Amino acid sequence: MLNMVELKEGLMLSKGAPKESISFSFEKGSLNKIPYSQKYIFNFLKLKDQALDKGEFFIEDYKIYPEENSEKSLFVLAVNSVVKFLMCFLVNKDEKKEKVQFVQSELITLREMPTTSDFEKNAKIAAIFDKILELSPSYLLADLNEEENRFNNELDHQLTRISDQINTIVLEEKPIDAIENNKVEYDEIIDLSIGQNTTSQYIKVQKQGEDFIIFDEKNGKKGFGRLLISTFKNNLMVFMSFLIPTLGIIAFSLLTPLYLKTENKFLAIPFIITIVICLFLYLLMTYKCTDFTLNYKQNKDKILSYFIINSIVAAVGGGLGIVIYILFKNFDNDLKALEGNNGIGIILAIVFALILLTANLYVRPLINPIVDKIKKKK
Repeated sequence: MLNMVELKEGLMLSKGAPKESISFSFEKGSLNKIPYSQKYIFNFLKLKDQALDKGEFFIEDYKIYPEENSEKSLFVLAVNSVVKFLMCFLVNKDEKKEKVQFVQSELITLREMPTTSDFEKNAKIAAIFDKILELSPSYLLADLNEEENRFNNELDHQLTRISDQINTIVLEEKPIDAIENNKVEYDEIIDLSIGQNTTSQYIKVQKQGEDFIIFDEKNGKKGFGRLLISTFKNNLMVFMSFLIPTLGIIAFSLLTPLYLKTENKFLAIPFIITIVICLFLYLLMTYKCTDFTLNYKQNKDKILSYFIINSIVAAVGGGLGIVIYILFKNFDNDLKALEGNNGIGIILAIVFALILLTANLYVRPLINPIVDKIKKKK
């Protein structure tokens, strides 16, 4: 398995990835090409904003996921000079800092090479790849859709040249009838440790994209209670984003019917607008956070833990909304002067509470078909 990067029956939790397990392997000896339709594989190998729910991931002969080796460490370096690509290095953990500095310093020596003419650009590309052969990364990634890389014959030649000695993987060009002007953004260095911290770092890296919720796999194996607590801690700010909209919806749905009975009827207008905005934000966040729920069989415990925490937060937000309503009713003279109960407001609050508490069950199934149709039209 040396000089190989391999995924066995892995379930990716990232945007665009299949909902079922997949396997792939790439090794040196020839140029490895990934069709644009399988861009999710290329994105996964960048080790950024990616996560695995199950399976085994190897680089060379070391198991990266689930964690197995505590002596090795990964770092990924992006090169953006005439051409653009990524290199992944697997090194001894105690040598990582020195290796990062060494690789950077070696590449920096090429920075001052001139690139005025096509001849000079090609010479610099050749020098960069000569240096790569010396540095010997575990694998190299190049996206042929990048502006710097497209129709670059010298880059094509160099990628093929080093593929006998370096595991070289390229993302093929997007079909001409579907080209978009979007670029891949690379961080200068992305650092993921192997071993004790691998799972938490590797799983938590999925914060961007559609997978908003972070789950700690290790705590999940220790029991549902541990999973529940870790899910709340890891996603505290996400769950808190449900609190304010819930508070606003409940408070203003209770207050609006009352203010319509007072001389300050105009206040009902901003109250109604606030309810609409808060409801939209709540449903949008629900859609963003529930992508993982589509894979019900694989994520039963995760779905249950998310639903429980989300319901508790919604209940707390609703309770705070009631507190605000009581404060208004007791300290606003116009409301204190009103007689009778607030039946309409109470009914509205109950209806909205039911909508919010059950949103996780219907938002994703209802909106997904609409989103899919829009994507197909584009």
